[in-house]
Amino acid sequence: MRSEWNEEKLQRYIKEGRGQGEFESYKGFIRVQDFGSVGRSSRLRTWRCNRIVHLLSDIETRFFYLTEFDDSILQVKEHVPLYDFEEVVGEQEDIDIRKFKDKQSGFPYILTTTFLITVRGNDGNTYDVARSVKASHELERKAVIERFELIRRYFWKKGIDWALLTQKELPIVKAKNIEWIHPARFLEETTDFTKGDISYISGILLESLYKNKRPVREITSSVDSQLNLEAGSGLLLFKHLLTTKQIKIDMNKKIELNQSAEVLEIVPQERQGEIKIAIDR
Repeated sequence: MRSEWNEEKLQRYIKEGRGQGEFESYKGFIRVQDFGSVGRSSRLRTWRCNRIVHLLSDIETRFFYLTEFDDSILQVKEHVPLYDFEEVVGEQEDIDIRKFKDKQSGFPYILTTTFLITVRGNDGNTYDVARSVKASHELERKAVIERFELIRRYFWKKGIDWALLTQKELPIVKAKNIEWIHPARFLEETTDFTKGDISYISGILLESLYKNKRPVREITSSVDSQLNLEAGSGLLLFKHLLTTKQIKIDMNKKIELNQSAEVLEIVPQERQGEIKIAIDR
C-alpha cells in the first residue's frame, strides 16, 4: 500500500536525487520499495552501466528487456518525473488536473513516464523518446486515460516522441528469450569464471557450434565433459554468447535447445589467447 503523498515526501525525493542524473548516477522517481504493484516487481542490473533498474510490473520488465537488446539505445531511464509539467503545459480546460492528488493530504501527484530512452539514430545523432507502458485492461478507466493524455501533451510541447504501449504491442516471445539469457551477460561478476576462462571456454564452444548439425543442448553438454566443467556451464556460456551477440538467432522464436546448431549465426571475430577463432564466410 502506498503511503501518504505530501510536500515533505516530494522534497525528500528531490533531495535523494530521484528522477535526476545520467547513466550510473540516474535514480528513478519510483522505487520498488515505495509501494506494491499488480504483477511482479523487479530489480535488474542493466547491461549498459552499473545501475539497478526498478520495475513495477511484468509489462515494464518485458519492455525493459527489449530495450536491453537494442544496440541503438544508449540509455534507459525508468519512472521519469515531469517536475516542470505545469510550466510546460499550463492549465487545461478540458481535464481537471486537481483530481490527480493524494486523497489524504490533497497534495498533487507528480506525473511520470515509464521510460525515457536515449537513442542514437542512423545519422549518428542522439535523441530522446518517451514510452509509457500499461496493462490494457487499466485503460478502461477514465482517470487513467486522462493522465496519459496529460503526459502526451507534455511531451508534444517538449518536441519528444511519446507513445503508450500495452502488452498487446510487445513481442512477448522475444522479451522472454532476452529474460532467459539476461543474467548471463556479466559472468565474471556472478560466477567463479574469470574473463580469461570465459574467453577460453567461449572459443571452444563457438568452434563446436559452428556448422554443427547436433542439438545445441548436446553440444553444450559435450563442452562440459571435454573441459571437466560443472554441469550446465556450457549452457551458461551459450547464453553469454547470445547476450554479447557473438552468436545470433531469431529472437522472435522461442529458443529451443533441442534444435540443430545450424540455425545459429556465428559472428566472425578474432580472439587472443590459447585459441583463435577465425570463421570464414
